[in-house]
Amino acid sequence: MADSADTHPHFWALLDKLPVALLYKESAKAEILANAAARQLFGFTANQQSLNLSQLSEIRLLDQQQKKISLLSNPLLLALGGTEFSQQVILELKGHAAPYQLQSQLIKLQFSLGNTIIVTLCPLQAAASSSPLSKTAVPAPDIAELEEALAFDKLMSLISTELINVSSDALDLHVEDALAALGEFCHADRSYLFQFNHDITEMSNTHEWVREGISAHKDNLQHIPEHALPYFFEKIQQDHIFAVSDVSQLPPEAAGERQEFNNEDIRSVLCTAMLAGQQLIGFVGCDMVARQRNWTSNDLRRIKLVGEMIANSIQNVNYRSSLQQIQQELLAANQELQKQANQDGLTGLANRRQFDEKLLEEIQRSARSGLPLSLMLLDIDLFKPFNDHYGHQAGDEALQQVASALSKEAKRQGEIAARYGGEEFALILPGSDNQTCQEIAQRVQQHIKALNIRHAKSDVASYLTASIGCYSLVADKDTNAKQMLNKADKALYQAKAAGRNRVIAAS
Repeated sequence: MADSADTHPHFWALLDKLPVALLYKESAKAEILANAAARQLFGFTANQQSLNLSQLSEIRLLDQQQKKISLLSNPLLLALGGTEFSQQVILELKGHAAPYQLQSQLIKLQFSLGNTIIVTLCPLQAAASSSPLSKTAVPAPDIAELEEALAFDKLMSLISTELINVSSDALDLHVEDALAALGEFCHADRSYLFQFNHDITEMSNTHEWVREGISAHKDNLQHIPEHALPYFFEKIQQDHIFAVSDVSQLPPEAAGERQEFNNEDIRSVLCTAMLAGQQLIGFVGCDMVARQRNWTSNDLRRIKLVGEMIANSIQNVNYRSSLQQIQQELLAANQELQKQANQDGLTGLANRRQFDEKLLEEIQRSARSGLPLSLMLLDIDLFKPFNDHYGHQAGDEALQQVASALSKEAKRQGEIAARYGGEEFALILPGSDNQTCQEIAQRVQQHIKALNIRHAKSDVASYLTASIGCYSLVADKDTNAKQMLNKADKALYQAKAAGRNRVIAAS
């Protein structure tokens, strides 16, 4: 496609669709563009939009005496050179001659550096083959209307670009911009957006633009039920268009609608549906208050375009919101799964898997920082006799209570309480030396004692007790988890061998 068509695609698209043969040239450029009607008239191919003067000079133009017009006085070439005039010519193509009105206009477009030449060739109606040329010609295109259409399309392109990835908090502002553009270009007094509820039994005015001096009605048009305006609901659902040039001419079955329009001083109304896929989600509309209006195809095209843009934006925002919600739910589910994978189901403490990972991590941190690291292993004294005597349910409850007591001492960053085995627990204490570890162990025993869980089968005390083994070090590159566990386990064994219910620290 030619440069001009690339530079101004919306304007050229309008010219290319006109039924009249038209040539377009910017004075600052050498290329000449021919629209579809001109290409067909001159016999050029469909994709041959860009022409040159040599090609156009070969077109046979005859004067009223059926004589070929010389190149020096060729009105087509003179027009493209910048001469503004209107002249009747005879165009000879494929041995057939027909009269045309050749008209050239120089206009100034906002996007063009210099003047723009538009040449039109409109067929004339002849009374008979021997009659003089008729003075009645097909009118040339309305340049002002073309420029207005171009300006609207450019503005809609800008608004569409802004709406494509608009965030939910900025959607209202851009929707109102689109409605304002619609109202201005359609010369309406009011433009608005209504949205339906899910089953299309109720609608609310969510956005509204009004011209200066026109009353707004948005606040009074909320949650309108279907039975209040049945005629409108039926029309917008069936036809997706509601166009009324004179509300006083509404049929008798639209009495409710006529009354509502009169309440709002509406004399003409045009609405088009907004669809999300096949689902009707709302409509965009324009009103006339000061005067009646016969709505044009341009009005309908513009309102449809705005409706489609807004519907797509609402759908995209809803889709992104749903996607974000799903992502949050998946993230929460993954976190819960991760928690469950690292958590003991009965006590809620870290399980053996998480304990092993955390111990290795803290050994490496101690080796890097030179800070001490302590490990505490705890075993409930005579738990099997307790379980056999009181039952497994009581045993599970006792394990949960001991776990809660142990958790009270795992408060600082990096500290972790874990269920190491059946009735065996562990506590990792980063930054704690041997003395601190023993002090914490003694507090754990006090917490367990305070639980006062009766243990009739214990020869240590009348209540549930626990033995604790501690081991502390400053790790180096050779330290490993197995070494620490063996040391703490040995200390635990010594505590049990020494009579239970005591704390022993490994040397």
